[in-house]
Amino acid sequence: MSWVKAHIGIYGNELADGLAKEAARRRDRGVVFNRIPNSTFYSEIEDEANQNWQKEWENCTKASITKQYFSHVQDKLKLKININPVFAAMVTVHGKTKAYLHRFKLMEHSICVRNKGDQTIDHLINLCTLLQTQREILKSSVLKSGNWPVSKLELITKHQKLFLTFINSIEFDQL
Repeated sequence: MSWVKAHIGIYGNELADGLAKEAARRRDRGVVFNRIPNSTFYSEIEDEANQNWQKEWENCTKASITKQYFSHVQDKLKLKININPVFAAMVTVHGKTKAYLHRFKLMEHSICVRNKGDQTIDHLINLCTLLQTQREILKSSVLKSGNWPVSKLELITKHQKLFLTFINSIEFDQL
């Protein structure tokens, strides 16, 4: 379902308007709203909307890092995550990191203080020596049930609590 401008000659919209007017004028028919349960109607609308949203998500050329965390729209909808600025920065790559701030000329350089590489999200998760202690806690837990390094999707779906603890421990002002 999508909105279209009315009364400009769009065939389907004009046909729907005509049928609605005809139905409203007829007195020989009772109005029946109970043939399909509301729950079925709303469920079908929701399913179609989610399918359309997923197609748009897949076809979007932006948000490549966010898609690594949430490849399916439903993944995000199912998770109960307290979204805060640090979480948003980590999954969208907007703000907080030196690479992002440098890109918009808000910082002189994008280099991590200790590692001399660009301070990106991947750098923070996997390499930054300033986060070694926090990373070791996350890493040791991940290694109990899998391999390290782990995908962003697995971090958010299988190791969410520890990953959130890790990213919430990052003091960007100190990096």
